[in-house]
Amino acid sequence: MLSSLQGCNGFLQLVDHQKNEKSNTTKKSKSKDAAVTHAVAERKRRERINSHLHTLKKLFPYLPKKDKPRVLTEAVTQLKELRKNVAQQLELSSLFIPSENDVVIINYCDNINEERNVKATICCEDRLSLNRDLSSAIRSIQGRVIKAEMATVGGRTKAELVVVLGKANGGEKDVGQLKWALKAVVENRALGFGLWK
Repeated sequence: MLSSLQGCNGFLQLVDHQKNEKSNTTKKSKSKDAAVTHAVAERKRRERINSHLHTLKKLFPYLPKKDKPRVLTEAVTQLKELRKNVAQQLELSSLFIPSENDVVIINYCDNINEERNVKATICCEDRLSLNRDLSSAIRSIQGRVIKAEMATVGGRTKAELVVVLGKANGGEKDVGQLKWALKAVVENRALGFGLWK
């Protein structure tokens, strides 16, 4: 029986030895696979970086071919310059310049002393009677201009007027009447006698 136990122990030792070899082989295989995966990922990362650098070098052909830091520095400098140019263009586009289309826009503003304020923006052909017509249209609804900006370029005029509609006024009806009156001014047509006071 002792010999059979010794035989079993030998068998168990053999099985344990085979397991250890398999686990060592598995560990080696896993670490080898991880190294290969890492190498492939690193190669792809470098290819991607080199592709981006190649694109940047096309944008700046005067730079040395192998000088990666200089390429990146120049790209950042150019990007900052482009952002600055875009900001300047946005500033210029927001200048107070009349559009080519006839426009009447009415927006509500903050109320001051319980008075209803609206901002009226118009764009139309310039003419001698334009200011008088605008004043008449605003007075027709008992409005009062508290701020006005006007610009005329190439026969077109743009005006932004902040109009106080007053305590009693300022309802949707008054805003609608103001818009109708300003549209009549923009279209240079006669207003109905019932509107004028």
